[in-house]
Amino acid sequence: MENLIIRAKNNDNSAKEEIINMYYPLIVKESKRIFLKNRTFEDIVQIGAISILNSIRLFDLSRGVDSFSSYVLWSIKNGFINIIRSEAKYNDEISLNVYCKDTTDVEIVDSLIDENIDVEDIAITSAFYDEILFALNKLDIEEREIIKFLYIDNDTANLSKYARFVNKDYYYCSCLKKRALEKLRHFLIKNEK
Repeated sequence: MENLIIRAKNNDNSAKEEIINMYYPLIVKESKRIFLKNRTFEDIVQIGAISILNSIRLFDLSRGVDSFSSYVLWSIKNGFINIIRSEAKYNDEISLNVYCKDTTDVEIVDSLIDENIDVEDIAITSAFYDEILFALNKLDIEEREIIKFLYIDNDTANLSKYARFVNKDYYYCSCLKKRALEKLRHFLIKNEK
């Protein structure tokens, strides 16, 4: 390894390339943690490779070859930190740890959190509504209308009122309601499996 570093320090391009290839998985691993506006993943990997070239140039061999790997790791991390800092100045990006202008004791990140919202409940409710909508769309028009009238549009299910509204027999509407609810139950159970 020492011979390889010495050759790279003496501008041997094949030695530099070999060192970059040796640490390429580390560059990729660290690059996956970085997001920069207007920069692709390949750009970030390139910044990591440039950091390795800088670490080859600046590494002091008197410190011992064993410390080269940690020197490269920190060089890559610091290269990413420097590019993030330099680009954040020009992209109107701010840290979420900055204090809000209207108060001095609340960070921006804390002001974004709404404790009254339960994301899990919202996701479950949304998924449940999607399933019900899917099942309702499987019903025929008449079945959908009775379910809508009895359970969606009105607070109380009143089958007599519905029978008068559509000018149908109460017994017919009762059978229609039973059939529609049975189909809904079937579609919802089938959809759960």
